[in-house]
Amino acid sequence: MSENLFQTTGTFTPDKLIADNAIPITTKGIKVAKGEGILKRGTLMGPAGDGTYKRTDSAEGIGADCILTDDVAALLSDEVTTAYISGTFNRAAIILPEGKDIADHETELRKLGIFLKAVQEY
Repeated sequence: MSENLFQTTGTFTPDKLIADNAIPITTKGIKVAKGEGILKRGTLMGPAGDGTYKRTDSAEGIGADCILTDDVAALLSDEVTTAYISGTFNRAAIILPEGKDIADHETELRKLGIFLKAVQEY
């Protein structure tokens, strides 16, 4: 009798966040502050004064430091997750608060090893 050793454990849908691999992609662990809500992969984050990370350009004037690698829900407690700290990313896929422009953070991100470029839609 044969055993089925194949099963689907998940799926992957490309989201065009990563633009290329010319610059090594590295990550670090971060703690997202409670109350930040549901954040999507690609959200630009920055350090808050208490050691947690919040969305860039929030009311506290949080700068840009990293990009979320995964969706996270930081509703009632701080949530530990990972964020990209270097690499080349699609500028159109970076998530910022409404009315904010990624160009305002491009020089700051470049100094940290995060490079942005336009990616042609296909």
